Amino acid sequence: MALFILMILVCISAYSLVILFFSSRIPKQDMGHANGRKQSASVSVIIPFRNEKAHLPLLINDLKAQTYPPGLWEVIWVNDHSTDRSGEIAEAMIADIPGFKYLTMPPERSGKKSALAFGIQHASHERLIQVDADCRVGARFIGSHMAYLEKYPADLVAGLVSTFPARSKFLEVFERLDLLALAGVGAGSFGIGRPMMCSGANLSYSRELYMETRSYDPLETTESGDDMFLMIGARKLNRTLAFNTAHESCALTSPVPTFRQLVAQRVRWGAKSTRYGMADIQGFALLVTVTNLSIFLTPLWFFLFPGGWGWLAGGWMFKSLADFVLLYRVSGLTHQRGNLFWYVPVSLVYYPVFFLSLAGMLLGVSAWKK
Repeated sequence: MALFILMILVCISAYSLVILFFSSRIPKQDMGHANGRKQSASVSVIIPFRNEKAHLPLLINDLKAQTYPPGLWEVIWVNDHSTDRSGEIAEAMIADIPGFKYLTMPPERSGKKSALAFGIQHASHERLIQVDADCRVGARFIGSHMAYLEKYPADLVAGLVSTFPARSKFLEVFERLDLLALAGVGAGSFGIGRPMMCSGANLSYSRELYMETRSYDPLETTESGDDMFLMIGARKLNRTLAFNTAHESCALTSPVPTFRQLVAQRVRWGAKSTRYGMADIQGFALLVTVTNLSIFLTPLWFFLFPGGWGWLAGGWMFKSLADFVLLYRVSGLTHQRGNLFWYVPVSLVYYPVFFLSLAGMLLGVSAWKK
């Protein structure tokens, strides 16, 4: 009994210390006055989409309002065989907007990775910003990204991703805190020079890097994961990677409407992890998995090892504290710290959700949303 309890505590403690270390290394940048300086770098924003008629008008209006100097940027919208009139809506809205281009995927090509490649193929500039079609961005979004590159040149720059403000809906708050935790791990791991994760909902990179990393992206076997495989390829090529935590460069994605879709989304994210081929990323994923399963099964451990309940409870509290510190740090960057009021109920629901996602990942397949 003592050895088993000790093994669980060692795992929980290792996880907690790693999370606290990441929290301490999250970089902080303020690009709030980026547009006050004259900027001359050009950039292409690539937005692949499929069946996003509810979100496209919002993002189109957000990008129309950008304060970055006209003529230095373009937006390329790539329709990946939408069936809900998304293409018609986008094409009509952007018809008279300078620098906005609408593309339709050829019949023989489909999927997010192919849509990205098609958009990049038609991009006019060497610097690229990738954004998901269900996101909202502020007026200084492009300017903040480009100001960051001017100050911190890098081949790949990841950005913060959260969700739209919740209206007292528990599922939305749950998703937001979960995304913020992932963003915190990503930012902290970039801060220590060992990037673990990033999000394609807010990513900037050079065309050269994209082309050089194609051999590291298993397109034929993994439909999703364009962001992670790009980051992994950049790491393997020893390129410069950075994380922009400026609030102006944050992208807010649409929260999923149902619990089932929330779990399916996490199944899709996790299904590709076995193909990363990076020992530290997969080692951390294993540590997270074992730690969360250990916490999820705590009632069983209490029953089987009643003498160790105090130690197990202490380990759970230590992990909860580490997670809270990470969320407190990153939620301050996105101006969403008020959501921490829900931390305790969210943390209790998190472990069953993780278990369901893990089970789905082991049984399911990865696919871009239909």
